[in-house]
Amino acid sequence: TAATPAVARATSPAGITSIRKTIAARMLESSTQTAPVTLHRRCDASNLVNLRRQFQSLGVDGAPPPPTFTDLIVKLVACVLADFPEIRTQWLPTGPFLPPDLDLAVAVDTPLGLLAPVLRQVERQTVRQLSATLRSLADRARAGKLSAEDLSGGCFTITNLGSLGVEHFTPIINLPQVAILGLGRIATEPVAVEGEVRLREQLPLSLTFDHRIVDGGPAARFLGAVAKAIENPGPWLMP
Repeated sequence: TAATPAVARATSPAGITSIRKTIAARMLESSTQTAPVTLHRRCDASNLVNLRRQFQSLGVDGAPPPPTFTDLIVKLVACVLADFPEIRTQWLPTGPFLPPDLDLAVAVDTPLGLLAPVLRQVERQTVRQLSATLRSLADRARAGKLSAEDLSGGCFTITNLGSLGVEHFTPIINLPQVAILGLGRIATEPVAVEGEVRLREQLPLSLTFDHRIVDGGPAARFLGAVAKAIENPGPWLMP
């Protein structure tokens, strides 16, 4: 008679760490406890690209690195969030809570997994201060040196996959927040401007929000305001 095939013993996949298990639990919690809807739109990032080039042109030996696109957009989003309290509300077991400060989380890809350290009081920091703080947080995240405090308390999250070539995607809400903004790849594309076809830098934006708490109209208006701030960043970044 044919031998009965041996049944392989189940084992845990290699690389499943405690942090990976925590991330998995939080992602599942977000998917099952929210009513997520994602809005996609593009905006003209040509002025933002030019602004960053101006920062780059000021670079000298020993000077800090110029702000990244993420640094600039974090500041712009914080400015816009000040006018959209429903988007920056935390939904706690006791009910809705509006944090007094604009503390924004920024997703960081690390060897340990996806982490989202929180930038405190973004509205009170300059772009250069934000850039230095985010760079420090990202370095500590990749080195596994973040504290629980570094990862808690944010009222909104920004995640950027543009550097990896991604255009549109569907980010997952970072509970207890009610919305998250995804940034795609900035690409030069032909666009009709004042009756002429011109090459402009286009940035895809993806906003996921909890429809239990925020309706489509306010979410769309917020995303439109973010797009306008990116298209004309100078006035928003002035003290």
